[in-house]
Amino acid sequence: MTGETQTIDGLAARALRPYEDRPDAEGVARLVDDLITAGQKLHTEVAGIPASSQTQRAAAALAEWSYFVAAGPLSGSDHANWNHARGLGRIAQVLVAELAAYRSPTR
Repeated sequence: MTGETQTIDGLAARALRPYEDRPDAEGVARLVDDLITAGQKLHTEVAGIPASSQTQRAAAALAEWSYFVAAGPLSGSDHANWNHARGLGRIAQVLVAELAAYRSPTR
C-alpha cells in the first residue's frame, strides 16, 4: 500500500474506535479534517476508475463520501461530530478496499 493509503487506514481506524475511546472535541475536529484531506485524494483515485470497472459498492461509497463531506455533522454536538468522523472512516475503508481490488493483479 502507498503511504497515502496507510495514512487513511490509520485515520479510519482512529475514527472507528469505541465511543468511550474517542478523542476530545478538538481531537475529533482534527480527525475529521485529516480524514477529509486524505480521503479527497482517495476519492479522486477511485472516481478515476473507468465506469466499466467500478463496482456498485465503489459508486455508492463515492456518492456517500461526497454527501458526508458536503453535509458535515448533523448538529454541533460532540456526539454528532464523532458520528460524522466514524461515517467518514467507514466510507474511507470501502474506498481503500475498492482501489486495492481494482489494482489487484488477479482482477
